[in-house]
Amino acid sequence: MSKETEKDILQSLAAELAKNLKSEKDLSALSRELVKLTVETALGKEMEEHLGYAKHSSEGRGTGNSRNGTSRKTLKGQIGEVEIA
Repeated sequence: MSKETEKDILQSLAAELAKNLKSEKDLSALSRELVKLTVETALGKEMEEHLGYAKHSSEGRGTGNSRNGTSRKTLKGQIGEVEIA
């Protein structure tokens, strides 16, 4: 995907999400949710790349190198604390 296409998609998404923002609290909640979704997605893709197969795929069964669940983690940053799974 080109940078311009990616930027257009992000601008469209931002405009859609902004329709529901009424206060600074709403913006903060949206920011935390976006961080949560982005980090969880990135970690999932990283695990998929590391193991060499997609989540719920039968390829990992019996290999000794498979997923064994997740645990909750708390990220602390400028937007506050964000709990990820």
